[in-house]
Amino acid sequence: MKEILKTLTEAMTLPEDSYSEQDAEFLEIFVEEIEEIFVDLQPLLNEWMQSENTATLTEIRRHFHTLKGSGRMIGAKSSAELAWTVEDTLNRVINQTLKLTPAIQSYVQLVFKFYFLKLVDNFKQKRAHAVDFRPLILLGQQLQQQQSLEPALEELLQLSNTLTAETMTGLELDYIEQNSLAEPIVEDVDTEIAINLDETLTLFMEEAEEHLTTIHQFLNQELHQYDSYNALIRALHTLRGSSAMAQVETIFEASTKVEHLFKILLQEELSSNSDEILLLQEYREFIRDSLELLSKHSSNEQLEARLQQFNQSWDAYVEQHGDRTDPLTPSHGLVSQLLLLDVSELLDAELDFEKGIRNEFPDYLERLSEQADLLLQHTHSQAMLGLHEYTSQLKESYDVLLDKPLLLQSDYIFEIYQKAHQQLIQLFDALAAGQRVGIVKQHQSILEELKLYTLHTPSVHNDLSQQDPASVEPLFNIEPEPEAAVTVENLSDSADWAVLSQSVQQDRQYISSTQVNQNFDPDLLDIFLEEADELLEGIDTDLNIWVGEQENFAALNNLMRYLHTLKGGANMVQATYLGSITHELESIYERLIQKQLVATSPLIDFIRLVQDDLADRLQIMREQQLDYAAPYTINALKRAGQTSNFQPVPVVEVFDSESEIFSEQELISEVLIDEVPAEIEPVLTELEVHNDQLVFDNVVTELATPVEAITSVTSEENEAVVEEQDITAVVEQTFLEEAAELLEMADGLLKQWFEQRTNRSILLQLQRAVHSLKGGARMVGLEAVYAIAYQLENTFEQFALHHFNSNIYDHLLESAIAWLKDAIFKHNYQHFDGLQQSLENIQFFETNIQIPAKLTKTDLFSSEPVMTFIQGDGTEPPPMMGAWEQTERLDQNNEMIRVSADLIEKMIDLSGENSINRSRIEMDLSQFGHTLVEMELAIQRLADQLRRMEGELETQIIAKHGIEHSRYTDFDPLEMDQYSSLNQLSKSLAESASDLVDFKNTLSHKIRDTESLLLQQSRIQAEIQEGLMRTRLVPFSRLLPRLQRIVRQTSTALNRPAELFVNNTEGELDRNILERLVTPLEHMLRNAIDHGLEDRAQRQKANKPEAGRIELNIQRQGTDVVVVFSDDGQGIDVEKVRQKALLAGLIKPEQDLEEQDILQLIFHPGLSTAEQITQISGRGVGLDVVQSDIKALGGHVSVDSVYGKGTTFTIRVPTTVAVSDALMVKVADQQFARACKLFCVSSIFYK
Repeated sequence: MKEILKTLTEAMTLPEDSYSEQDAEFLEIFVEEIEEIFVDLQPLLNEWMQSENTATLTEIRRHFHTLKGSGRMIGAKSSAELAWTVEDTLNRVINQTLKLTPAIQSYVQLVFKFYFLKLVDNFKQKRAHAVDFRPLILLGQQLQQQQSLEPALEELLQLSNTLTAETMTGLELDYIEQNSLAEPIVEDVDTEIAINLDETLTLFMEEAEEHLTTIHQFLNQELHQYDSYNALIRALHTLRGSSAMAQVETIFEASTKVEHLFKILLQEELSSNSDEILLLQEYREFIRDSLELLSKHSSNEQLEARLQQFNQSWDAYVEQHGDRTDPLTPSHGLVSQLLLLDVSELLDAELDFEKGIRNEFPDYLERLSEQADLLLQHTHSQAMLGLHEYTSQLKESYDVLLDKPLLLQSDYIFEIYQKAHQQLIQLFDALAAGQRVGIVKQHQSILEELKLYTLHTPSVHNDLSQQDPASVEPLFNIEPEPEAAVTVENLSDSADWAVLSQSVQQDRQYISSTQVNQNFDPDLLDIFLEEADELLEGIDTDLNIWVGEQENFAALNNLMRYLHTLKGGANMVQATYLGSITHELESIYERLIQKQLVATSPLIDFIRLVQDDLADRLQIMREQQLDYAAPYTINALKRAGQTSNFQPVPVVEVFDSESEIFSEQELISEVLIDEVPAEIEPVLTELEVHNDQLVFDNVVTELATPVEAITSVTSEENEAVVEEQDITAVVEQTFLEEAAELLEMADGLLKQWFEQRTNRSILLQLQRAVHSLKGGARMVGLEAVYAIAYQLENTFEQFALHHFNSNIYDHLLESAIAWLKDAIFKHNYQHFDGLQQSLENIQFFETNIQIPAKLTKTDLFSSEPVMTFIQGDGTEPPPMMGAWEQTERLDQNNEMIRVSADLIEKMIDLSGENSINRSRIEMDLSQFGHTLVEMELAIQRLADQLRRMEGELETQIIAKHGIEHSRYTDFDPLEMDQYSSLNQLSKSLAESASDLVDFKNTLSHKIRDTESLLLQQSRIQAEIQEGLMRTRLVPFSRLLPRLQRIVRQTSTALNRPAELFVNNTEGELDRNILERLVTPLEHMLRNAIDHGLEDRAQRQKANKPEAGRIELNIQRQGTDVVVVFSDDGQGIDVEKVRQKALLAGLIKPEQDLEEQDILQLIFHPGLSTAEQITQISGRGVGLDVVQSDIKALGGHVSVDSVYGKGTTFTIRVPTTVAVSDALMVKVADQQFARACKLFCVSSIFYK
């Protein structure tokens, strides 16, 4: 290669090619594919050079996209990068971010010729490329950036018109380079080859043992299915390929023969008889013997001798069944024949189905049906019967969609078809790999799901056929008002609502079917279920608020947000059935907000039923890790959301520009009939004259209806419009606040991912954030924001699936987030088309390609590169350490954190231990104080004794010197005695006693200070203990949604209407107690409905309301919580309980018991007054469980009943189960605990 080109590309690296290591069959398919591309591409290039047609350019770009994708799959990675450069350049031209120039056209022509003339032969012969692609890639990059080309690259570009197979391009690798790559130093090569061969042989022997196990399993099977044949083919094929790599020629030769034989049996649907089984057994023994010889490092002669033995068996088989060893049609040849058919749209439907349906219905669906029929005509051979059957059922579903276009209004159908089209491609892949193509369980489940969904939706073909075609076309071209799409039956009748409610329960049959989603990511599932529990609590709370105040649109908006988040989480963990239910329920709430539905009592009951079903589904996901199909529930939600018992309120929209007024007029002209009534003309005139006039959103529908619907605008409607505007303003303000938080979070998460690209959880959090943003944008009508958020959501999802770690799209993602901020808060939608196209064209490949950071910062929206030079002012830059601007930390005191219950328990225990240690210190300090008091008494005694000793000493001195006083009249003996030793010792003792008094006073002061500190510590400790205890307390109201759900489900199952009323729910209970109260309360609720409440007829006869009343009253008495549970049912028959107790031997006939004592017997296990046993109650276990659980909590339960009026249960449980410091006192045979903080210990007496 030229030196100047080497210099320009020395910093550029390309991935290494590995296509020479691929199987010859796959490489042959790749060569056939690119040859077909060249045949199509040449006339397209000629046409494009002359006309610059956008459609032609799109086709050219698609061919280079195929070259890139196929090249990467086959291992031709360096040439794939060249194709990607061309594709990226053409994408910029299509998006109009790059101007088309003759240089770009010449570049595309040059790369095409380069592929065709220089690379194809290398692929055919498995030969390494002798040219360097980097200058061509650099040339494309400079054209993309609109830079002036280097002279060497400009010279290279001129070869586009003169390049031939013999032309020297200047990109050829030097001879020395080729030799250095192909023939390194001989000594090193020999050593390296020997090491590699040993390693390869070891790996081959290990893998061969695994494949022998597969062969052994096949031989042990009596009946061979598709899967077992395919597994055998894979094992034989792998043995053949790996033996070739390990250079074990004997195994390679034998494996080739056996693989060829069984491929014939597989493709021709020939049954394997005993001869084939014997031959396969001989092959298995041959492989085992050969592996044993290889492990002993035997000679090649021994391996050849063993091969000769196998060849004898092979020759004997060929003599008997020579026809079965004839050359077969290669499987990839079959695929090539099918690809020659015009079925490209059918094969691309995996990616283009939804887009084609929404833009070209019904033409696109008819073309798919025709291509499926064409494929059926060419798949009658034995090798393709499975593909034929699958395509046949797929075609039937296309025909059903043509008859039922209403199905296409749901996103659920597109999810099913995406799976179905993926399975179709997998069948093609299996056929190309030489495997038997059959309909397996996975394929059949998809087809059954598709058939089941279409089966339960009524046909609207007849209705649509009677309408004008213009009124049907907008069904997929525009998003119509729900009431204008299709007229469905009125569901105001309670019988119809009952049918819908029963249909929800019918989905339970799919729990044990194949139509379930399983194999969830455990970590993601735990996160989702934890979040779902919180969302369900919020849903139940806001639903109760809305039911009580149906004009409370804030509660409806919260319900939509909760469901939208739940839907996003469900789709994130691949729980698609659950996500579809939440989507349809979200649509109902949306129509309620827009006043397109009337919140009738049956609708509210149905919504509660569906939300109960959601809670049950989440519980099943938690226990069984499965998400089962929901066709009945989804259809019921669709019918409930399309009821026609409402009067739609006109919704107005302000048009921002004159162009939108014109587009509205164009839309009207497409839908209107030929003759416009005279009364409608003033409306059109107003649209033409006043650009800022308010226009009704449903003008299209109203103009197609009788004229009175438009001319009857009254003052009441104007008031409704004003009210709707207020609601819209509230929704938009809520969205702006939520969008600010979501975008800030997305920006931070994106920066985290740039630093931790292997952290998949960050991508999932990003996906969730933009998913929520997408839902909010759709709710407020920001379609552009919705489209970009949708593309970003798909991008992050694919990044996570493909473990994408490259930085080539960093700037694109940052630009998308910045664009969303401008679009939402500044209404700046510039460059929308370019950004959307760039996001759509992201390639999700498992790649770790890293490019220089400066190349990722290219401005996506600027037409010309701009370079800015900033002249410095000569000031000294800041030092490397210090002198940096200090940033203030934000106050985040209001943040919420999650703390595990175990940690709280441990902290409470530690707090208790701390309190105990403080009490011990106080006790020791008190004892030390008593010791000081005794010390003070001892010092006082010592001082007194010293005074007495001094007195005695003075007396003795006076007595001794009294006689001598007469002799020395001028001498005072006491004055001399004060200098004696005894006198000095006496004074020293007095001083020591004084020092002891000082020490005692000092210690007393320290004790008082310590007692003050302990008092403060006691106060702090009490606050800590109280705070920790408060963290354990949760409101009783969080239990209400679950109890209400139990009442609804039980009353529905028993057909006994009941209502639950709860009073004083503000009280708080220990979390553990509240959780353990759930089971007793559930048993009592079921018993109250099954045993306590009468049926409808009995209640009417007793002059009671039709719906039973169950009340829960929560009261606080001291440190206990009292739950009073009562119903207005028939009460408990005391005499019946007495007879049951006598039969059970619980009481004796001669015992005279009070009614209250007899009623307590119902808590005995096995005692039941039910006349029949049901799945809900009647076994005498429920109340026994209630009493056991309440006693385990340290509580008490009692019952009181008045026959004919009702029953009351009283439950008393402690507020908390926390351990407190207490003094244990035993009196007689009873033991009491007294809280330590209520008293102090003055003295202790010992026996």
